[in-house]
Amino acid sequence: MKIDTAKVKRWTILKIDGKLFRVTDISHTHMARGGATYNFKVKDIIAGKTNNFTYNSSTMLEEADVRTNNAVYLYKAWNTYAFMENDTGEMYELDEEMIDDLTDYLKENLDVFLMMYEWNVIGVVLPTTIEFTIESTVPGIKWNRAQAGTKPATIETWAEIQVPLHKDAGDTVVVNTLTGEIS
Repeated sequence: MKIDTAKVKRWTILKIDGKLFRVTDISHTHMARGGATYNFKVKDIIAGKTNNFTYNSSTMLEEADVRTNNAVYLYKAWNTYAFMENDTGEMYELDEEMIDDLTDYLKENLDVFLMMYEWNVIGVVLPTTIEFTIESTVPGIKWNRAQAGTKPATIETWAEIQVPLHKDAGDTVVVNTLTGEIS
């Protein structure tokens, strides 16, 4: 399916020279009398390498025909993550390298979407926000309540995030999975 460069969004899957690339960042430049250009920072889905592509405005690119299927994350075994498709019950095991940027947010029984291309799993889409329990954190500074500060905390997936000073171990926080910030 063809897509105009102006309509490409973050997380769009493009097919360029027979390879699949996930768009991770987009920048737009417009010169005074010249045409606009779009610079796409992309990640090769198979090889995992990052590339940059620049196209003139109104260039037509090929968007990959990717389906998303409802699934649930089950467990981690060594460097493999197990998922089960909700509709069919089919199990998929993905290597850590394939989803390395998402592993900090995976907790058991989390509803996710599996991105499928030609019957193969090419990625995982997390919910925008996920609720986590704080496992451990340092005490907040008692007299620093007037300013909105943060401190490091370890959540139930053993990832370290920044939380507000008033949060303690056992409290729950909602994390935006796109930015890594507390909502």
